[in-house]
Amino acid sequence: MMGWTMIDEERVRQMTKMAIYEEGEGRQYIPMTQYFRHDYVGKELVKSVIGGTLAFALMCVVYLSFEMENFMDNINQIDLVQFVTGILVKYGIFMAVYLLITYVVYNVRYSDGRRHVKQFYEHLKKVNKIYEQEEK
Repeated sequence: MMGWTMIDEERVRQMTKMAIYEEGEGRQYIPMTQYFRHDYVGKELVKSVIGGTLAFALMCVVYLSFEMENFMDNINQIDLVQFVTGILVKYGIFMAVYLLITYVVYNVRYSDGRRHVKQFYEHLKKVNKIYEQEEK
């Protein structure tokens, strides 16, 4: 009789750990296990291209709004090709840095997530072992 109580307590402990994980960190990590690393990181890079482009455009609008008077005073003297080329080069540099950071961050997150989910599955294996022992 005593052995059954110990096994039941251990099963409850493991199941509690699993439930806490699923309600906490698991919400963040478990969905990423549906993807291979390159798919997960690629999906985040696509989102970052959209977000980075919007952020760069917003920064340009803010900068131009502060420099509007100077811009309007010199509008006839601006070489349009050079102006647009300068903006595109700055956009390219901004996006390269932004996407590199995104790539590194989401690779690390994926690795951490896989490690956490692996721990979750270890608890699941323990619970399955306990059930198998109880059935015997």
